[in-house]
Amino acid sequence: MYWLLVLQIVVACALAQQKLPSYIKPCSTKSPDFLKCALESANEAIPHIVKGDKSLGIPKLDPLRLPLIEVEQNNFKLSLKDVQIFGIRNIKATALNLDPSQFDATFEIENLNLVGTHHTDGKVLVLTLQGEGPANMTGVGGTYRVTAAVTRYTKGGLEYLKLEKPKIDFTLKRAYFQMDNLIAGDQKLSSDINQILNDSWQDVLKDVGAPIKETVSAIIESIVPKILDKVPEKEIFPE
Repeated sequence: MYWLLVLQIVVACALAQQKLPSYIKPCSTKSPDFLKCALESANEAIPHIVKGDKSLGIPKLDPLRLPLIEVEQNNFKLSLKDVQIFGIRNIKATALNLDPSQFDATFEIENLNLVGTHHTDGKVLVLTLQGEGPANMTGVGGTYRVTAAVTRYTKGGLEYLKLEKPKIDFTLKRAYFQMDNLIAGDQKLSSDINQILNDSWQDVLKDVGAPIKETVSAIIESIVPKILDKVPEKEIFPE
């Protein structure tokens, strides 16, 4: 019985440790072209990752499905239910700065589209909104920067990496909003308000930009921790 238990533990540890998938090219940390290699490797891997990878626990990412995104700040509440996110397949990494204690990545998404059902209650600009219905938000020409501290831990005698509390900042060239029934029962007024929201999109983002941050956070959480949890540091960054 004892040796059966030992065998089970050994098998579990062997299964937990994985090598990098063939579509991710490892980059030597001692190479003078390390950051260039890492950036190229990231962009080569993205089309494969977006399709999902069961061995790493990465779901299909385009569309990415989120059951709920909630925003509450000042006098404004917004919830988006049954959200589908499109456009992730067009992610392009534009900068990577990796050191032993810090993750810093910048990437672009030309069109990030969120579709779901909204429940809105509160003020945006000077408008009082209260209603629910279909919602469609699109961020155009987005540049997204993700920064996080990197920590290390030991599992099965090997060193693994972990991102701590990623922070996300972004800029858009344009944003579009279509949120039906913003004023319950008044379709004409709801349509007029959507026009105001789109005309003043930069100011509106201060209140309703949080779902975009939540979306980018979900993308990161769907990819990076899954790889780091299963693949030892030495496989990702060989010397």
